[in-house]
Amino acid sequence: MASPPIPYAAASTPKFQQLKKIAESDDLDDVFLLLFSQQYTEIDGLIMLLGQKRDHLAKEIRHLERLIEEGECFCPFHDEGADGLRFMKETLATNKKILSGLIGLMDLAREGREEKQHHLAWFEKF
Repeated sequence: MASPPIPYAAASTPKFQQLKKIAESDDLDDVFLLLFSQQYTEIDGLIMLLGQKRDHLAKEIRHLERLIEEGECFCPFHDEGADGLRFMKETLATNKKILSGLIGLMDLAREGREEKQHHLAWFEKF
């Protein structure tokens, strides 16, 4: 267990002092463990949220693909149909780009979660 903070340390490190109070410990190992576990939990929640968004968007894309496929049979024969079909195809292309970006963001978040796991493992050893 670390010695209690000196007045100067308490005044010059307010964020760490706050973490010490939350961790209910003056031991920096406990403080870092708390910090990294909070970060891990936040990243894990982000991955879950992004996964839900990805699944919803993938479902929308499949629906739009079916609409376009069906619309190609009759839309070109109507005045507004060709424009509507073109706009649906533009939307589909944009949605696919967004989906790709979401997947890339999820990959980055997973890397961050692995990093936090390593950090947690380091401080759990002590």
